[in-house]
Amino acid sequence: MQKILIIISLLLYWVGCGESNGKSSERSLTSLSSEVNIKAHTELEHVAIMEISSLYLEGVALDIAISKDGDFAYVASGDAGLNIVDISDPYNPKTVGYYDTLQYVNNVELVDGVAYVSYKAQEWSDFIAVSAFDVSDPYQAEILESHEVFTNNNHKRYTQNGLIYYVDKEGFKIINENDYKTVGRYDLFDTAYAFVMRENIAFIANGRNGLTVLKAGESGYTAKLTNP
Repeated sequence: MQKILIIISLLLYWVGCGESNGKSSERSLTSLSSEVNIKAHTELEHVAIMEISSLYLEGVALDIAISKDGDFAYVASGDAGLNIVDISDPYNPKTVGYYDTLQYVNNVELVDGVAYVSYKAQEWSDFIAVSAFDVSDPYQAEILESHEVFTNNNHKRYTQNGLIYYVDKEGFKIINENDYKTVGRYDLFDTAYAFVMRENIAFIANGRNGLTVLKAGESGYTAKLTNP
């Protein structure tokens, strides 16, 4: 009789342990199945940049401006004065003409059909010997009287669609506006002095290499996971 009671006690103990383990496992599974919200987003990794054309210019290309319609570029070219280029087809730019100035020029502005070219020292705010050309007909530019002042735009930096485009001694670069991460870079064989953008095409005053035309093409993204 005593042996029977001992066996029954052991059976009850084993059953109790089994139930206890089952409840513990159930709680563990419940914990593991708790809802976790994970959100995904994409982050810009790179922008492809390719050279689509180049054009030799008289002198040294030091600054550049383009017409409102984007069809003509005006390049301040050091001793060579003003170069005018037809860029209506960026894959095949053509020189329209170049015009001597009385002085070395490294700055150009286009205002209401007039191209102003001048010399500007880096540490000065004033312009020296500004020459003005009527370029309402880019194929027949006419010299006007000299002017002392005109507007001054930044031809080394441009912001578009959350991206900053700029040139420095290393070439042409693109960075994210929010975190300044470099997403595009194109090295040039000479110093890139200035540039202008027409949509996703950059027209660069590339020193002794003249005009260099780059196209910012396909963008690459990477997926990122965030847990809010």
